[in-house]
Amino acid sequence: MKRTKFYRIAMLAVMLVAWVGASAQTVVCTASNVRLRTGPSTSYPMLVWTASNKPVYINKGQSLTYLGNDSQDFYNVQFDGKSVYIAKKYARLVYPDKDVASPSGKKVVVVNGDNVRLRWGASLNATIYSDNRGKAIYPSKGDRLNYLGQTGDWYKVSYNGNTLYISKKHCYLQ
Repeated sequence: MKRTKFYRIAMLAVMLVAWVGASAQTVVCTASNVRLRTGPSTSYPMLVWTASNKPVYINKGQSLTYLGNDSQDFYNVQFDGKSVYIAKKYARLVYPDKDVASPSGKKVVVVNGDNVRLRWGASLNATIYSDNRGKAIYPSKGDRLNYLGQTGDWYKVSYNGNTLYISKKHCYLQ
């Protein structure tokens, strides 16, 4: 009887470990030759290979296990058994069983440039989104805009309650 109880507990533990592993989030690199850092800013040293003392570079498409505890500009990830950091502008967080990086399951557009203009239409000729004095209003780098669709080289997004367009050159879809 004790043996049966032990096996049930062991089987439950194995199932729990498998479930947790399957639901782990990953961070996918979106650029080539990206450096990993030992802390959450560029002031921290780059991760280097112990044997050669050369920097570690991550390439586009490479996945890393997401550890959380990230800063505003860096994800905390695991690489070669170490807790390290990768710049958010070169990576995206991916949730399991979804093709997007959002816990709600909705796609988002992430701004990856400074002073990126939003427009009222999907064209460079469309009016720039601005305040009532005509001053352009820009989303911040790293802002996550709700994805509504796409037209050619433009994403249709929701920003401050407005339906606007942003060039695909200055953002990426998660």
